[in-house]
Amino acid sequence: SRELSCAHCASGTPTTKPPPRSFDPLRAIDMSRRARSAPKVNVSPSVRLGLESIIEGNETAIRAMLSLGSDKVVVEGLIDCMGVNSLSAETLIANYFSASMLGAYCRERIGKSDKGGAATLAERIAREWAKPSFAPLPAPADSKKRKEPQPPVEDAAAKRVAALAEVA
Repeated sequence: SRELSCAHCASGTPTTKPPPRSFDPLRAIDMSRRARSAPKVNVSPSVRLGLESIIEGNETAIRAMLSLGSDKVVVEGLIDCMGVNSLSAETLIANYFSASMLGAYCRERIGKSDKGGAATLAERIAREWAKPSFAPLPAPADSKKRKEPQPPVEDAAAKRVAALAEVA
């Protein structure tokens, strides 16, 4: 054993250092199990409703983002993600959802402005979700198959005629 002199001790008597902790395989197994299970996060009913409403129409993208199988409920996957990473609902949506997805949600489901970046939109959404009386607007009829707006298709022949008319 190593002997150390205690600088704070008035007597100046040497003390012995305790031996290092030995490896305990049962403790290691217990720690790995604890690390794997997601800490449960308590979310208010209005936040859960908000998470469910943002999933609606975006389920495929969110399922892929979280690498969830088809057997797990998506809202539970988001709540688990919040627990594992110690995230609030606002931080979760600001960090993991695109500004375009959040903007569409603000405009279509909570009737708020779709202007701003992901952080601004996430703050706006979380403020609505925090209200105990939160109730999302009904989902648009095409929410299950939301697509990016397509530019109008122009007739190639009409374009050629217009270009020739400009040259002549």
